[in-house]
Amino acid sequence: MALTANEWAAQIAKQVGRGVVHYRGQARDARGGKLTAQALADRCAGLGLPMDRTVIAKLEKGTRQTITVGELVVLARALNIPPVQLLFPLGREAETEIFPGESVDTWEALKWFTGEQELVPTSPMDNEIKTQDTQGVRFFRDHDRLVDDWWDYRKRLSIIADTRRESLRRFRSEADPDAVDDHIVQLTSERLREIEADLRALREQMRSAGFDPPVLGPSTSFLADLPSPGTSVTPLDVSSIPMEPLSPGTAEDESPQDPEGDE
Repeated sequence: MALTANEWAAQIAKQVGRGVVHYRGQARDARGGKLTAQALADRCAGLGLPMDRTVIAKLEKGTRQTITVGELVVLARALNIPPVQLLFPLGREAETEIFPGESVDTWEALKWFTGEQELVPTSPMDNEIKTQDTQGVRFFRDHDRLVDDWWDYRKRLSIIADTRRESLRRFRSEADPDAVDDHIVQLTSERLREIEADLRALREQMRSAGFDPPVLGPSTSFLADLPSPGTSVTPLDVSSIPMEPLSPGTAEDESPQDPEGDE
């Protein structure tokens, strides 16, 4: 039997309510005690969305008929969990009702919701293969992965520089440490250039598809100096780049200007 819009909204609210019960039971207040409904309400108010304790109680009991996106986001932030874990009972229930009357694997449902997979999960009774467009999410995930890879190889170069100090050379077992280091530096530098080329190409693909590439901050400012594909590449001065990504709240509060207009 098909559900009305109000009935489906109520089911979603109940699902979220069960999640609030679970995660509030695990959470602790500032003193290390159990997080009460009132304390959770206070946290929500502190985040800019006042929610009365009775509202939270109704949500947890399953008598609240609706849950707004704003409430979902603030509750998740107050409980210090991703919002999707309130929508989907990950690790608590093997299946979840992704659409009215259609229950599927909970992990598959969550990946569908976050755009991590193209395949739309369907119930065993549905033999039709359905897919969704995840290009945007894939672009940004690939960009994060490439930036992380770049920093990983950058750290490898800094480690080599450290081991070349005279105070550490006596711990080296190689017959010719410098020759070994030179070879590793060459291979690592080549990999850095490959990653940079992949990043340039990816950012161009994102623009072509109508997506603005990620904003460049201090920790990824080296990207601003990368030319577009097809142009000559000037060797990057690795020594001018920090050893690792800058943490939030560093002294560099102004990001370099991107000549390609990414910022």
